[in-house]
Amino acid sequence: MAKELYFDISSEDSGGSLYRLGEGGFTYNHSTYDSDRDEVKVFETKFADFAAFWQDLIKDREWYYRHPLFVHPEQRDFVREKLSKVDWSVHPDKKWQESHQRQWKKVLSDPGTYYASQA
Repeated sequence: MAKELYFDISSEDSGGSLYRLGEGGFTYNHSTYDSDRDEVKVFETKFADFAAFWQDLIKDREWYYRHPLFVHPEQRDFVREKLSKVDWSVHPDKKWQESHQRQWKKVLSDPGTYYASQA
């Protein structure tokens, strides 16, 4: 089964990699960390399309404060448009806001083959 990295994002307590599958659909390999229990849980969730994954991602109202690692070039304009509508001020620390905005800008402008070239 051929798979291609499509979206990669993390935070202090969760993160994962979305892969497009060769036969269609997507699989999201992700994990959560419970610091109170020092426990990691690992999951694999299937999605029919990117839209379904996106709806799951934005259940976290502050999804844009996660740390993006890769966004497939096919979805970069879509993500830029979504980022243009977020309320960065939910965290009052301006440096925190700017740091996350810079990371999104970097990831959305990286060469589309960045991860492929790292193999």
